[in-house]
Amino acid sequence: MNGQSNPNEPYPLGGNSDRSVLRHGFRITTRKLPILKAGPIEHMTAKLGIAPPEMIFGDNVASIEHVGSGWKIEFNAFDALDLVDKTGNSMLQVAHSKEWQSTREKKHEGITEVVKPFDWSYSTNYKGTEQSPAKALEPSSTPIPLELLKRPDPIEFFDEVMLYEDEMADNGITLLSCKLRVMPARLLLLCRFFMRLDGVMLRIRDTRIYVEFQSGEVIREYTAREDKYEVVRQKLAMQGRDAPAQLRDPNNSRTRIAQHRSFSFSSSVLAESRASNHIPSAAAPASSSKNPSPYPYSPKTPSTTAAASSKDSAQPESQSTSSIPAARKLAAEVRKRATSVTETYIAYSVCEKLIKECANQADYTIPQRHEKNGVVPKGADGEDLGVGKGWWYEDLGLAPTFSTWAQITFLHMYILTVRLRAFPAAHAPSWHQHLLDHFFYSAEDRLVREHNIQARSLRNKYLKDLFTQWRGLLAGYDEGLVRGDAVLATAVWRNVFGGKEDVDLVGLGEVVSYMRGVLKGLDEMEDEVVADGEIQFGDPRSQRKVVEVRSKLLDSLPREDGDLSKK
Repeated sequence: MNGQSNPNEPYPLGGNSDRSVLRHGFRITTRKLPILKAGPIEHMTAKLGIAPPEMIFGDNVASIEHVGSGWKIEFNAFDALDLVDKTGNSMLQVAHSKEWQSTREKKHEGITEVVKPFDWSYSTNYKGTEQSPAKALEPSSTPIPLELLKRPDPIEFFDEVMLYEDEMADNGITLLSCKLRVMPARLLLLCRFFMRLDGVMLRIRDTRIYVEFQSGEVIREYTAREDKYEVVRQKLAMQGRDAPAQLRDPNNSRTRIAQHRSFSFSSSVLAESRASNHIPSAAAPASSSKNPSPYPYSPKTPSTTAAASSKDSAQPESQSTSSIPAARKLAAEVRKRATSVTETYIAYSVCEKLIKECANQADYTIPQRHEKNGVVPKGADGEDLGVGKGWWYEDLGLAPTFSTWAQITFLHMYILTVRLRAFPAAHAPSWHQHLLDHFFYSAEDRLVREHNIQARSLRNKYLKDLFTQWRGLLAGYDEGLVRGDAVLATAVWRNVFGGKEDVDLVGLGEVVSYMRGVLKGLDEMEDEVVADGEIQFGDPRSQRKVVEVRSKLLDSLPREDGDLSKK
């Protein structure tokens, strides 16, 4: 793991695992590493006095430091868990024993069988670990200026850091994470604790750190919300929303959970003026003349103007067709000043659109799942059978199952991945990652919506299997592209057709020809066109005539009687 064979040896800190930016005297740092190994977990358990959550990211950190004064606030898993109640006075079975026992009475005789001797929800009122040799944060009535945060300022730095997560023995979820975004004039950090105990309650505790660069003012805001599970579920149901899906996302649940405690504020001014704490940032590297845009694409230039003023109409045609609207010039300038983060957001949005197009190729539904007392049919391998339309199901005869959907979606993702590899090296990895992330968001949503898999641990098992399949698929399809259609057909047969002996060879040939044709079409597109995300796939039906053309190589092969002549 991570290049180390000893499971008790910690991961190396610093280096490539840290991301850090310096803005106006404030250093913002994040560190993201894998979950702790056995040795560090045992050490943490001994120091905390309680067993840590299932997934503990003990080396992860999000911090904000004012270089001039030495003030620093850091968010880490150990300090957050150290505030978890270890006495049992605030354990959930005390306040909610009747509700909890009623939801589990068929499985357990008493509540003591399903709880742990500490607050097993790992609820914490952690507000960060403050280090201040000079001026610390003090109680204040100054709220965070939300109107300033609503401005469409460019995001210069963004990151999300997971600190810990636990599935509460498949009875819900509890997690603590940090999100941080830096704008030109200010930054905001959100540390959110979210707990959902299915059938019992929901709890959200937020700590926000706001920094205004010009004044050097820091504001910390802490809020706590909690409500009964059924109350929140009914609010969502009354609005026509899918309650189970919405309750999995703390962002959707937050506004529907009653505020449990009043807001608490603290603030401090760490600098007298902008001049005293301003540190000029490094100049952006100059773009090459060959590719002046920091993007793998540039804004589209319209060939004609939809509506032109009388002044514009008097200009020569060549000038009007090459002019760029002021909005596009502004967008291009923003990209130059905030290349990495701006591209991250655009890539995220475009890849979401591309994954929807990939997923639609073999879409299916399971109508019985949404019927009262409906019985879902099963395939020969025990997998849920749905109802699907289109070439893949109707012409090729594949079963409309989750596995089939995943493999056909993977096939189209692979085609896009090959094209994205042609983006400049500095940009391609971000697009690859967002494309893969959106697939897993879509897959998990489908597992819940169509297959009613509510247990997060079971969904994670399916998703891990899919990731393993994706890695193998990449190698197989790459080999096929290089070595020829026979090898590519073998990879398609193995993945899409499940390696079945009674495969439709004509249909298999159509899929291979289809892949080659789409790859050729994407290769002829400019980067900017691909990056707009306006791509629509057809289906292999159009390749039937190509497949039916007799191969010249086949005619050159000797027949059984040794005759080389055509049949």
